[in-house]
Parts: sequence; structure tokens; C-alpha cells
Amino acid sequence: MLGLGTLAVAGAWWLVRRMTAMRTVTAVLAVLALLAGGAALYRVGPMLHCWGSDRIARGPGGAYVCYDF
Repeated sequence: MLGLGTLAVAGAWWLVRRMTAMRTVTAVLAVLALLAGGAALYRVGPMLHCWGSDRIARGPGGAYVCYDF
């Protein structure tokens, strides 16, 4: 998600490289997109080791536990 967002922002920056106002808008949108991607990665990151498991739950210490049935 972060990689695709970075590519989209780079493409948008290239398109508006000569428009001063649009460069500012693109920069603000780029920061917002990267913050949203970082927040999603922060939330999902600890669960990635359970990829392919049937169920994911929280253990007593707050860590994620993977269950395969």
C-alpha cells in the first residue's frame, strides 16, 4: 500500500511539476496518503506473521496468536 501510494504521488508530482498551487496540494495529499498507509501498516503489521492461519486472536499479553484448525 505504501509502495503504490508512493508511486501515485510521484506520478501526480510529475504531472503538476509546473503548477505552484497544485504542487502544494499534491504535497499535502502525499503526506496524508503516507500517514494513512503508515497507520494501516502499524495496525496490521503485528498480525502479518499469522498469514494463512484460520483464526487470529489476542493472547493474554496483548500479542496476536494464530490458530489453524
